Amino acid sequence: MSHIVFTIPPFPVLITCGEGIFKRGEKHVKRKYPVFDLLYVVKGAMFLTEDRESHHIHEGEYIILVPGLEHYGYKGCQEDTYYYWLHFQELSYELSQKGGENWSELKLQQGTFELPPSYHVRLPRKGKIAQKAFIEKQFSSLIDYSGENSDLPLFKQLQFEELMIHLQKEAFHIPSANERVASEAQRYIERHYQEKISMEQLSGALHYHQDYITRCMQKVYSMTPGQYANKVRILEAKRLLSATNNKMSAIAEQVGIDDAPYFSKLFKQIEGISPIEYRKMIKRNIE
Repeated sequence: MSHIVFTIPPFPVLITCGEGIFKRGEKHVKRKYPVFDLLYVVKGAMFLTEDRESHHIHEGEYIILVPGLEHYGYKGCQEDTYYYWLHFQELSYELSQKGGENWSELKLQQGTFELPPSYHVRLPRKGKIAQKAFIEKQFSSLIDYSGENSDLPLFKQLQFEELMIHLQKEAFHIPSANERVASEAQRYIERHYQEKISMEQLSGALHYHQDYITRCMQKVYSMTPGQYANKVRILEAKRLLSATNNKMSAIAEQVGIDDAPYFSKLFKQIEGISPIEYRKMIKRNIE
């Protein structure tokens, strides 16, 4: 897979972003954009063709579609597929088969007292995310306009730049000790979120002290293991709310929460709307 090469500064500019869902059997429409289109699959899988090359984007993977190239879904999704999308602009770029191993390889010019250093950012056009929680937190913040004010566009641009730098960092494949522990905890939680996960249980499974696991999760993902478990539960709840007609109590139980009122409270705390309102919104969008 080729890489997209940007010379910075200046940094690519965020245009807009959002989230979407393809129901089982649905596929991406045929279109062509004059800007970059980044798609990240949260759950499920997407089947896309760009410029006559087919791609299967799995859960936890992203693809960056290039300006001016037609893309479309070559077959329907095999399950309900949730994804984030993001459009950004950079007029000067090139495509290359060469990536990078570390930041020093990407430096083009040393800075001076009057000029900033310049770099080549080399992002794989398609990649798998190791730190899913961080990326999904960034996307969630990018599409949150609840605190709209005059400096919000600048704040969103800074968040976008942080996301892009993280994609570059992951392309190097050099995880720190904190990142390795946080990633192990993340995988364990995603396998056991339907259970009541205690810190003692997590510590015993990973063979690390409870406090160390929490510190690693907070440093890498900016959330505790408990907060990450709730995020995973609410994501699955969103899928069930859109794909089934199950009652709130049944959905709460399916995602590992045995208290329906608490489930509703937690859902609204994380998503900004109640589960009932979310279900109505999804049905309106489908109709």
